[in-house]
Amino acid sequence: MGDYAIGGNQEDLEIRLSTAWASRNGRVGGPTRRDELLAVRFFTNNSDRKVIPAGAVVDTVQAEAPLLVTRRGGQRTATVLAKNENRTVGEILADLEPKLQEMKRSWSQGYNYSFGGETADQAETFGSAGQALGIAVFLVFAVLVLQLGSFRQPFIILLAIPFALIGTVGGFFLVGIPFSFTAFIGVIALVGIVVNDAIVMVDTMNSYQQDGMKVKQAAARGAADRLRPVLTTSITTIIGLIPLAFSDPTWMPLCSAIIFGLLAATLIALVVIPCLYLLFTPKTENLDSELT
Repeated sequence: MGDYAIGGNQEDLEIRLSTAWASRNGRVGGPTRRDELLAVRFFTNNSDRKVIPAGAVVDTVQAEAPLLVTRRGGQRTATVLAKNENRTVGEILADLEPKLQEMKRSWSQGYNYSFGGETADQAETFGSAGQALGIAVFLVFAVLVLQLGSFRQPFIILLAIPFALIGTVGGFFLVGIPFSFTAFIGVIALVGIVVNDAIVMVDTMNSYQQDGMKVKQAAARGAADRLRPVLTTSITTIIGLIPLAFSDPTWMPLCSAIIFGLLAATLIALVVIPCLYLLFTPKTENLDSELT
């Protein structure tokens, strides 16, 4: 609907389009019934400009069609919504994706699918959490370099992190816990916890070496002296997290990530950290005199 300006003192002509359809009740729009669609007339390309009805050139097929076609990135899309109950998104996708892959083999070329909603939000959140984990590891490494005055010993301490991740992944696999965002937060917290035991052992070994002990003796004596404090702190941390893990399903993945990771890191670090200290520490009596 609009106006056609004539100019001068004459009033503009009012133009109404597609208002003759009875189903529209005077509103702008095209035909909404089959009989109205078949009543449309087309002009031929002949010189006589004859008019032919739509029924002569159109085969009508009644079918369902979306009221609105949504486009994303230039592609026509259809959205299917669903709600999950008593199951995580990861569990649902694990069952759904193989079936979609099988169905996709019979689709025509150009058709595809993607997951949105909570799945897309979760992927974005995991990306942000991954960046936070990288920043946390870098900050821990920077603090250790400033504290120990060495670039080798921080690497020895940070090797406790892969041991912890082995424990977390193995524990989740054995128990059957799905890896969720709260579990990833637990992994980030685990980074700051597991390095504590390694820091205590390495600092004690350094103090013994500064007192005149050889590297081998300092490593053995430091690991033996720190055995009880390391085990005590790890056990008390695990015991404190167990009630929280069973109190609420929301916190269970987070606590489980810390518990499994701390178990593995503590047991492995007591053996591996002294060996790495013996391999990578310079054979000097005074560590303060050399920056490695």
